[in-house]
Amino acid sequence: MRYAHLLFCTLALQSVFSHGDEAAVLSPVYLQGTWSLDGKEGCGAGSARYVLFRNNGTLEVGQGAQAQRVGFWRIINDAIVANTLTAPNVTEEYHPFFRDSYRYEYVAPRVVKTGAESFTIEIGSDLEKEKQQVELTRCP
Repeated sequence: MRYAHLLFCTLALQSVFSHGDEAAVLSPVYLQGTWSLDGKEGCGAGSARYVLFRNNGTLEVGQGAQAQRVGFWRIINDAIVANTLTAPNVTEEYHPFFRDSYRYEYVAPRVVKTGAESFTIEIGSDLEKEKQQVELTRCP
């Protein structure tokens, strides 16, 4: 009886805090497909930023029709762990010495919220003062 009461309370709290956006389970099947970094408007837009998670464990990050980063991904607990290679045509002010060469990166953003049509990741290390949250929107 006590277990049933605890289960009911847990389910009730989940429904209260869902804010109308059904929570989804983070899994490879959930992530498969194209996600926009520019909201729903970014889906199909010519200059939109995107992440494409393929079902074979590879990913592509780009803008418009141009891939800027490729790599391999997997899920470990609440993080999307990726080993990526960034193309030299991507220049970033904070990495000026990488402008003319490919750059390898290991990244592991933590997923802080999942919904049917979007999920939110947290970027930044524990050493940084501020962590940034980024929402990705599922594209059809």
